[in-house]
This record gives sequence, C-alpha cells and structure tokens, in this order.
Amino acid sequence: MDYVVILAGGVGSRFWPLSRKSLPKQFLRIMGTDTFLEATLRRIQKIVPNENIFIVTNRIYLDEIRRQSKKFKVSGENIILEPQPLNTLPAISLCARIINLKDDQASLLVLPSDHYIKDNASFRKVMLKALNLSAKGFICLTGVKPDSPCSGYGYIKTGRKIGKDGFFVEYFKEKPTLNTARRLFKEKGIFWNSGIFCFRAVTVLRELKNHVPKLYAQIIQIKQKQDIPKIWHKIKPVSIDYGLLQKSRNLVMVRAEFYWCDLGSWDALCGVLSRDRKKNTILSDCINLDSTNIFVYSHRCKRLIATVGLQDTIIVDTPDALLVCKKEKSQDIKRLFALLKKKRKKCV
Repeated sequence: MDYVVILAGGVGSRFWPLSRKSLPKQFLRIMGTDTFLEATLRRIQKIVPNENIFIVTNRIYLDEIRRQSKKFKVSGENIILEPQPLNTLPAISLCARIINLKDDQASLLVLPSDHYIKDNASFRKVMLKALNLSAKGFICLTGVKPDSPCSGYGYIKTGRKIGKDGFFVEYFKEKPTLNTARRLFKEKGIFWNSGIFCFRAVTVLRELKNHVPKLYAQIIQIKQKQDIPKIWHKIKPVSIDYGLLQKSRNLVMVRAEFYWCDLGSWDALCGVLSRDRKKNTILSDCINLDSTNIFVYSHRCKRLIATVGLQDTIIVDTPDALLVCKKEKSQDIKRLFALLKKKRKKCV
C-alpha cells in the first residue's frame, strides 16, 4: 500500500526573522491563504487516503501540526515525534521503520512541507509514476531541470531510460562547489534534486543496512513509537543526501513536470512573487525612491518603510527584529540565525 510522509520538523532558519523556532515557515501563510503545510496536505490528498498520511516533526510543534492537519483528517497516531531534530535521514528512516512494522509491503512518498509547487494535478501524475518505479525496488528521486548553476542543490546525473517515465541515476552530487555546479550545468542529463523521494520501506531499510549500518542498527531497535526516546539521543544528525544518496547505486529518477521551487530563502521567495518594472517586490507600507530589485516585507508592523537608491536588497520587518540583507547573501541568514542562538537573543 502507498503512504505519504511529510517532513515538518525544520526551523526554517533562512527565513528569519519571520520564521522562528516557535513557529517555523512551514506553519506560516506567506503564499496565499494556506500555510506551506496545508498546501502540502492539499496537494497529496488524492494520492493516498487520509489514513495513510504521516507527518514527522519535532515534539514542540505537535499542537500546531494537530491544528493545521485536522481539516485534512490526519490521525493523531500518524504524527511521529522526534525528541530533537537530527536532519532528514534519521527522520525518514524512523518513518520507514514505523510504517514497515505496520505494513511490510509499504511504499512511501516522502516530501518536505515547505516547497512551492504549481499544478497539483501534474504533481500527482509524476508522483504516481515515481511510486510505480519505487515498487520495483528502487529509490526514486524527482528531478528538476536547472535554470542556472547553483551550489545550493543536489545534482542528479541521469543515464539510460528505465521504462517510459524514468531514468537510471549514474551519480548524485550533493551541494557541489560553484565551479563544479557550473561544469555540471553544461552537461546533458543533469537535474536538481527536488527533495521528493519514493521507495518501498524495505528498500530504504536495506540501503541503510548497506551504507549506514550504525543508523540501521539503531533504527531497527524501534518496535513501537514509545521506543523512539530510548534510542534517539544515540543517533547522529545526517541528511539523506550525504548519508545515503551519494552512496547508493540503486537510484532512479522521474522528471518533475510541474513548477517547483524550494523556498529555502528570502531570495528564492523573491523569484516566485510578482515584481514591478524595476524588479521590486513590495509587501508593506513602503515609499520607494530610485531602488531596483528590492524585496520589502512587513509582518504585523504598522510603521512606514522608506527606501532610497537601494539595489538587490531584502528588507523584512517584524515587531521585534529587522533584517536588511543583500540578495546574494540570503543563504547566509542561516549562519546569522546560528549566531543569534549563540548570543541567546529572544528573537529566534
């Protein structure tokens, strides 16, 4: 049977100061009337029945998850809590183990809760293709055709076709240097990894055993959800990209035939919102004079923002913190967030 696992435990630090540890970006309404989590739940509704939707998250977000998933009839039993976030591979492995104990024939569609995707119908068609490939024992990735060299994504090099809709993966390279990304961008058969995966639960557990045996030995100790706190503190954080995808030779890919954007930063958000003739996006009470390619966003603030002669700048205003950042440095907000945590600022 098919299941969906939604990853909803991240802090979204690159969306600071709007995204906070207490209410990260997946729970916010930035694009339209749905939060990112609600949009994700709406997107996958016709792929599996509601009782087969699982959400993995940090225990501090349990109440918010329950509130937002209630109208989608997600069972409270299907909310899996991490005692602390340990990146994507432990979270995915945990869900694979829990679901495999329930259904040893389970196939999983795993996706983040904070992506922006247009055309839900096309998305569902691609996901059904991916689930069909994963049923053959592969880990199936969803690839996006790059539109520029970028060091912030994983790169998939595809080879010969498998069936009508898929490709074998020759290799996977997570977050290459910019020079390597420029070289890869020029090659044929190169795709960005969207972070959306399909696999049978037994497949990913077998791959864990082969490539990350210590994590596998820890995960299989879990016989029920009550066992999670007993072993979680022993597990080291690692992403599925570095921990498994770069090592596995059992990867295939389907192409994303829908618009996809990983809204991992303010700069990425700027790219999907409408702009004026000077490439400005202004979502606040703002008087602008001679600025180009700026993004101004105000959250629950009534004060006027005035800008003069700025270029390529992000301004995000909240009641207790103001961010001013060059667009090209938006990925570094994650480092800023870490610095704020170190200094114990209340605004994280």
